Amino acid sequence: MTAAAVRVRGSWRLCGWCAAAIVLEAGLYASYRGHDARFHWFTHFFVGAATALAVMTIVVLRCRRPVARPLVWPMAAHVVAMAPDLAFTAGYAHQRWMDIFLGHITVHFVPGRNWTWLIVFLTSLAAYLVALDRTRSRVAAP
Repeated sequence: MTAAAVRVRGSWRLCGWCAAAIVLEAGLYASYRGHDARFHWFTHFFVGAATALAVMTIVVLRCRRPVARPLVWPMAAHVVAMAPDLAFTAGYAHQRWMDIFLGHITVHFVPGRNWTWLIVFLTSLAAYLVALDRTRSRVAAP
């Protein structure tokens, strides 16, 4: 297989992962209908994705290479962060112990609410991108 064919195949694979991420996140957003969807979805997305990005940053710095399937990490962490809400739709009431799911209850009560979580998410994204850039710079250096 030629290098160009490998790049095209990789591009299609990336498009597939992006499409899967969009479908999953749209489904998760729809699961909040009737429960202030924007607030809850964004809260747990920001918390889950920020957690995943922090872990990804540590992995990149320790292993000195990009993580495999980087879109899966934030999506998986988002599902973990909102797991009690999925249980809630099945009839289980929220309880304090559900904070083991990335602070599921407590995260709603931080000052600034979603603005705070947006800043945490953007900071963790920046840290991951800087770590990734430094790792790639070390690899490219002679």
